[in-house]
Amino acid sequence: MSDVRRLPAGNCWYHRCGRCLYEERLNPGYRQSWRCVVLEDWERLFDDFLVRAEAFSLDQQAAGEMWARRFERIVRDRFDCTHYEHTVDVELPGCVYQYDNLCLLRLPRCQGRCRHYKPVDGNTE
Repeated sequence: MSDVRRLPAGNCWYHRCGRCLYEERLNPGYRQSWRCVVLEDWERLFDDFLVRAEAFSLDQQAAGEMWARRFERIVRDRFDCTHYEHTVDVELPGCVYQYDNLCLLRLPRCQGRCRHYKPVDGNTE
């Protein structure tokens, strides 16, 4: 008996770099494990900074200037991700695997055309 294989899904609405976004689009943000670890780290650092700024009663302008300087250092020094690959095509952190706030490598692999296949151009063939 021959080996049955699915057709490629490169033209699918949910397909990104060999990964499937279907579940993420169905329930955005539900799977925290799919989030970009660099962005999560930066968000945690920002939240910690805000707590400290409030504790010291910093005004908004002073806090903004302090955060801008601190963020420059963070961007320069802090990429705790083994999969990080730089690109200029996306916003910070500028990783080829970043899509929205997700890490594409953490999403499930696309198995080819499935029941959720949705062509980008609307053509079903």
